[in-house]
Amino acid sequence: MSDLLGQPRDLWGRIRQSIDWVVVLLAFGVIALALINLNSAGKGDWSGRVATQLRWVALGTVIMFIVTAIDYRVIYRVSYAAYAFAVGLLVLVPVIGIKVNNARRWLGTQDVRIQPSELMKVILVIALARYLHDAYAKESKNIRTLVVPFAMVLVPAALIINQPDLGTGVMILLVALPVLSVTRMHLRSMLGAGFAGLVAVALGWRYMADYQRKRIDVWLNPELYADDEGYQTIQAIISVGNGGFFGRGVDQGTQNVLGFLPEPFTDFPFAVYAEEWGFVGGAMALTLYLGITLWSINIASQARDRFGALLCTGVAALFFWHVVINIGMVLQLVPVSGITLPFFSAGGSNVLTMMIGLGILMSVSRSRQYRS
Repeated sequence: MSDLLGQPRDLWGRIRQSIDWVVVLLAFGVIALALINLNSAGKGDWSGRVATQLRWVALGTVIMFIVTAIDYRVIYRVSYAAYAFAVGLLVLVPVIGIKVNNARRWLGTQDVRIQPSELMKVILVIALARYLHDAYAKESKNIRTLVVPFAMVLVPAALIINQPDLGTGVMILLVALPVLSVTRMHLRSMLGAGFAGLVAVALGWRYMADYQRKRIDVWLNPELYADDEGYQTIQAIISVGNGGFFGRGVDQGTQNVLGFLPEPFTDFPFAVYAEEWGFVGGAMALTLYLGITLWSINIASQARDRFGALLCTGVAALFFWHVVINIGMVLQLVPVSGITLPFFSAGGSNVLTMMIGLGILMSVSRSRQYRS
């Protein structure tokens, strides 16, 4: 195939030619709301977490446009090497990782650190997309077709759960499922895979740590644990209820201002947002997230090959599951698991992961102009 990009071939020319303005406007709409919300969570201190988040967003934006300018077939060529590198980082975490709150999940220093499990989410999508793309022509439609990709998913998931980080381990599985689901299989094989999943869940419950089981108990009946583990869930629900239809206004959320809401920067930023912006603001944020997800699927449907389509499907799953689980935690629909809300939750690793995903979307989107 001839050069995908044509002229101009310089980096800046590629970037200008590659921008998908729908992706950019939706993403930076979310980012703008997120930064306003982080400022509220920090009670107006722009020099603290907000400034740090701005630096991560700036770095992520640069990386996003670099990925955008790369022919996504280059990503195809380095996919397995990137996967091996990411698994290697996960292996290093228990050896030289930084321990915070009884969990060892980060590499780097106390001031600058990266969470390899976050980066693994998007790298796993890339590796799975290549494997399934290569296997497409020779799929046998039986359960053996899924042995290798299941192993590719379970290895990093097991390393992450061992940190311990059950929430991110489960997220790895959830992000992989939509990518794996496009594999053509007989119904019998699909039922067999489903049964194996149920067995895995049962075994997971058997070996789950006591504090992890308690999170499920708290989810089912937070009032019973109102003075300790259930406190944050109850306060989050109160925050959402206080917001009403139009919200209390920016910086006017009493739950956050009076210090009742725990973890407003990481686990529960949406509770801060819902109290200040109300139902209308919440619907606006969810619409932006939904737009990213649906536009990702739209790009996938027009991709020039199976690899591009699978990449976009994985990025759509990445955003979808983060939003569903994080907001589900706030609304007591799922147990508290530490899953972040893209761009709203403070943290550089997740910002970089999501920005790489957006760059991949635009790289695949650009190729639609050159379909033969």
